[in-house]
Amino acid sequence: MAVTCVALHGHAPPTPIPVPPLRVQGNRLTDAKGQTFLLRGVGLPGWESAAPLTYRVIRQRWNMNEVRMPLDVATWRRDGQAYLDRAAKAVAAANAEGLIVVLAAVGDEATGLPGTSTVSFWRAAAGTFKASPGTIFALYHEPVRRNGAGWREWRDAMQPLAAAIREAGAAQVIAAPSFQDALGFQGFTPEFYVQDANVIYEVHPYFDTAAGDAERQSNFGVLAGTFPVLAGAWGMPFGSNKTACTAIPRDLNKANDLLYTAALYFDSRAISWSVSDFSPGSLIRADGELTATTLDSLWTCDASSDPATGIGQFILLWNTGDPAGFGSLQASQIASVAGGFAGPVAAGEIVAIYGQGIGPDQGVNAAYDAEGRLPRDLGETQVMFDGLAAPLFYVGAFQVNVQVPWEIAGQSSTVVRLTYRGVASNAATLNAVAAVPDLLTTLGTFQAAALNQNGAVNDAMSPAERGSIVSFFAVGLGQTIPASSTGARAISIGGMASPVSVRIGGLAAEILYAGPAPGLVGVTQINARVPEKTPLVDLVERVGVTVSVGEITGRQGVSFWAK
Repeated sequence: MAVTCVALHGHAPPTPIPVPPLRVQGNRLTDAKGQTFLLRGVGLPGWESAAPLTYRVIRQRWNMNEVRMPLDVATWRRDGQAYLDRAAKAVAAANAEGLIVVLAAVGDEATGLPGTSTVSFWRAAAGTFKASPGTIFALYHEPVRRNGAGWREWRDAMQPLAAAIREAGAAQVIAAPSFQDALGFQGFTPEFYVQDANVIYEVHPYFDTAAGDAERQSNFGVLAGTFPVLAGAWGMPFGSNKTACTAIPRDLNKANDLLYTAALYFDSRAISWSVSDFSPGSLIRADGELTATTLDSLWTCDASSDPATGIGQFILLWNTGDPAGFGSLQASQIASVAGGFAGPVAAGEIVAIYGQGIGPDQGVNAAYDAEGRLPRDLGETQVMFDGLAAPLFYVGAFQVNVQVPWEIAGQSSTVVRLTYRGVASNAATLNAVAAVPDLLTTLGTFQAAALNQNGAVNDAMSPAERGSIVSFFAVGLGQTIPASSTGARAISIGGMASPVSVRIGGLAAEILYAGPAPGLVGVTQINARVPEKTPLVDLVERVGVTVSVGEITGRQGVSFWAK
């Protein structure tokens, strides 16, 4: 009785997961399979305290394939290899979830450019990570022009870092940064390029330095035709009154326009990006559940006291097409497996939950255990109704079929939440009623899933005779007698706690049996006699059939074949 998954409209495609090692080919990044890809990721300044689940949320819910981890040169000087070992543990956790890790050296040189300390750092770091192909080495975080420094001084500072990495035996892609100012890569000519075959160029185009497409194009867009370009940090950096934040208009519409045009510029020009930052008060709230922040008209740059404000929801929408991200639930996408529109649910009913990224890519059908019960954990997927794990029939990336627990009977609502690979969805509240009767149909049709009196499947070639008995199957008819148990298949016949009626061709049909379908979970079998006076025009034709529980009637339009 499982219903196959359906594609949803309005969702973004999954961001490809590149297979390391990575290589630069012309102005594109390629992976071990030769596939071209773009990085879509996020800065993670708190990587030392990030739980492994954080990386899974970034990959699954946020549809990203990269994280940018800042490595502090001063901390490395203090802690030595122990610091790199901590970073290696974080990198392994991120790589395990399919995320590429950009390791960025954060120096403290007074010149604004890297010096001997950063060279030593990269020699040690490259030695540690040379066997971690899912990494990119960002040479230096936001160099600045001081004391008249220009591109020649920049090259003389960056080239030794690249040399130190290669001398350590590391072959990973290198990211060389622009000056962090309003000029970006302007004036950057071939004589100043880092001499390495596996290099990309990185910019941090905050809105104080690149507010529009014209500035973006002159600052770094011109490089995109020659090299892969990474917008390594962008967005709205709340929490301080730095110009990167104060330059953003306080008008909400104008602020959203800035975000939209920047993201569109990156995507339309095949520029990789990593937004700042996956931390409370920026992209996520301080609620412990890694939920997205929202931007409202009351935001200020000093947002440290308001960790619910940020651009998280915009990024989720851009990356996934859903304000809650992949794996989220909507009441309007939960309906009876029999078909029809979404609506209230009933205890014991079998429902289909539709979404994106809510289960494994390869669908998994459930099997009964030795006691005839369905699993409540299948394909690393669980569904909870009011905190109670529900039995699962089928789990897949776009659809999960589940039985509503009998335990919610008598309630006016229930809260459902889905967890896939440990990542919990949002909570969706559903209205609950005593019954929502619906006849099961064959896949993608309004043809009732019915058996004729001789046991043959009812169809155009095998219609039911008037006066014969047809077995229909339905869900959502309420509790049985004796009472059914959640997730347990029926082992014998019984009855229904509420009166059931069937109309065939508009006429009341005699019901010989209405009760649990033996061997199935949550399915009612109804054996009804086709009225002798059922009106037929042709020798064989479709006849409408409806089922009711008390005064509650199921959907119209379902039919079977009669003669």
